[in-house]
Amino acid sequence: MKKILLSAIALVCFMGHSNAAEITLTTEDYKPYNFMEGDKIVGIGADQVFELMKRAGVPYKAEMMQWSRAIGLAEKDPNTCVFTASHSAERDKRFTWVEPLFVDRTILIRKAGSSVAPKTVDEAKTFRIGTQAKDYTEDLLKTAGFPTIDPANNLEQTLKKLEAGRVDLVAVSGSFYENLKKTGAAVEEAFVINETTLSMACNLNTDPATLEKMRAALKSMIDDGTQAAILAKYQ
Repeated sequence: MKKILLSAIALVCFMGHSNAAEITLTTEDYKPYNFMEGDKIVGIGADQVFELMKRAGVPYKAEMMQWSRAIGLAEKDPNTCVFTASHSAERDKRFTWVEPLFVDRTILIRKAGSSVAPKTVDEAKTFRIGTQAKDYTEDLLKTAGFPTIDPANNLEQTLKKLEAGRVDLVAVSGSFYENLKKTGAAVEEAFVINETTLSMACNLNTDPATLEKMRAALKSMIDDGTQAAILAKYQ
């Protein structure tokens, strides 16, 4: 699996003639949503975000970093948005949203060949669950009352814990799991927790007029089939 980036490795700028406020975009390396291809940030989420910013005529800069920093900056700094973020109940009032970019499942995965096979949420709660710190999956597990959550700085560390038997299951998105399988990772789907809407999560002090331009641009992409074409590209 491609190494999760711990610091900024890419800066993408769009400078247009616009009265809209400049937006700072933060993201992480989380294939297939956002990842590096050469010197460009691409993916299901990234391709949509950059296209909608272009259509909206909104100047921006984009930076890839560790997830906890990416979402932390979006919550702290005005005119900052993080992608691709799950719109969870816990996050709902902490951000203002541009959505939907994608609807995905949240699942628990196990090491291939493991006998861990929860049939219900209550059964899943009896196991030690690995997750990425500050990820929506950590919030979801806490809200659902999972008693033994083992967060790590990134998913690479979490998957190493799964391989070593230090956790029984790992919470990830369905798309992330499918990408893992393509790389030959020895993991299996064990349990589906829920479905989640993936979005741009923007600071509450983001310029309202700029946000409306961004939302209108995303709607136009949905209406004209651009979103569907981007999703199909990464299937």
